[in-house]
This record gives sequence, C-alpha cells and structure tokens, in this order.
Amino acid sequence: MDNTALALLPLALAYIMFTLGTGLKPSDFKVIASHPKAFFVGLVNQVIFVPLVALAVVLVMVPPPAMAFGIMLISFCPGGVTSNILTYYAKGNVALSVALTGVVSLLSVVTLPIFITLAFDHFMQDQAGSISAVKIGLVMFLLTTLPVTLGMLARYKFTNFMIRRSGILNGLASIFFVLIVFAAIASNWALLQSQLTNIGVELILIIMGLFVLSILTSQLFKLSWFDTKTISIETSIQNSTTAITLAPIIMGTAAGLPAIALPAAVYGVLMYVVALPVIALIRNKSG
Repeated sequence: MDNTALALLPLALAYIMFTLGTGLKPSDFKVIASHPKAFFVGLVNQVIFVPLVALAVVLVMVPPPAMAFGIMLISFCPGGVTSNILTYYAKGNVALSVALTGVVSLLSVVTLPIFITLAFDHFMQDQAGSISAVKIGLVMFLLTTLPVTLGMLARYKFTNFMIRRSGILNGLASIFFVLIVFAAIASNWALLQSQLTNIGVELILIIMGLFVLSILTSQLFKLSWFDTKTISIETSIQNSTTAITLAPIIMGTAAGLPAIALPAAVYGVLMYVVALPVIALIRNKSG
C-alpha cells in the first residue's frame, strides 16, 4: 500500500461514519427512553463485555503481541451500519440497534483512547516509542464523532435528498469497507498465511462468545426476544474499518498497514461467516 492510499484511509472511514450519521435522526434516540433497560444492557455489553471477552481469549490463546493488540483493538471499536442491517434481517429492534450504534460511536472518542493506551502499554511494551491518548482522542473526534454529527445535520437539513440517495451513499460505504479490508490483508499477506488459522480461531471464539454472553445477559434482565437478538448482534459485530484505519496512526506507519491491522481485516470477513448462520437460526424465533 503506497503513501497516497494510506493517506486516503482516514477519509474513507470519515465517509463511512458520515453515512452512518445520515441514517440517524433525533427520533431514533427516543428508544432510549422507551426501552431504557434494553439500551443499558446493550451499552454495557458493547463497551465493557466485548473487550473483556476479547481479553479472556487473548490471555488463554496467547497470540503474538502484535496479533493480541490487534484483536483487542477491534474489540474496542464501536459497531457500524452493518450491525443495523443485520438486525433488520434478524427481525430485531432496528431502532434500538441504531441508537446503540450512534451512542457508542459518539462515546468512542473517550473510550477508545483509554482502552488503546492501556492495551498498547501491556501488549506492545517492547515497541519503541509510545502513543498519545490525547492524539487518539482527537483523531477519533475528527474521524467518527464529527462525521456522524455532520451526517445527522445533513439528514436534518436535506432530509428528502438524503433519503433518496441513501442507497448510493451506503453502497459507496460498502465499497470503501471492502477495499480497506483487502488493503489490510494485502499489506500483511505473508503474516496472514502464517497466522490465519490462529487468528481465525481466536476471532470465532470471540464472536460466538459474545453472541452467547449477550443473549444470557439480556435474558437475565428479562428482555424480550425482540430486544435480545438485537443486543446479541450489536454486541457481536464491530466496526473493523475503524481498527484498520487507526492501526497506522497508532504505530506511526508511513507506508503499508502494520501487522496490528490484520486481525481487524480477518474479522471483517469472519463476522459475516459466523453471524449470518446465527441470524438465520434466530430471526424467526419468537422467544
């Protein structure tokens, strides 16, 4: 990956987050008041349990430091439009999914810098240099919070236009996502060949573990199955684009994506492989 392509990664992420914002409207957040318990369970699962499950798998499987940090990085990232679409296919509570995606994405400007700094200090302590939580926070604001906010503003100001063009906007976002995943894989092809089996097993364990844990926590709080399967999808599907884009920023890479981006790239493919069969099983389940 040359320097020009690498420089375009943040712009691609910003565009994807902008499209997320264009799908949000103030009324989407009313579900927080109408389903407060479900929203709280989903928020705790997403922000706390996802990293904890990833950490447990990493500690048990003991992957190389760069792979361990890369796996943790994807666990820190919020969900994306993909989780909303999969919730729709699962016949879940799309409004709840959208609200969780929006809120967690906005919160990531605070949570990501803290989690990334802690994980870097633990897993990458032999790396030269250090990372700045303030810098990561600023980057997250510019690449996620600001584009999402601008997307919501564009939706408010140009509602009809944004609704009519939503298919085109989301289609371009999907193309950018695919290109980013392939770029990360191509930049680390040799490493992928040696680590694919291990990374794949670890990521599958995390995704399946999150599906099971989120269903259990939802049932513990006696949530409806409508909300339960929504939370299970929202908890298990992360925004791998964010992790891939942050990887060179974290490592200060000037050319090519660093190894820590590889788990996110593999995850970008595996999440569909694991999630789609699960969704097929739960979409028509009534409780």
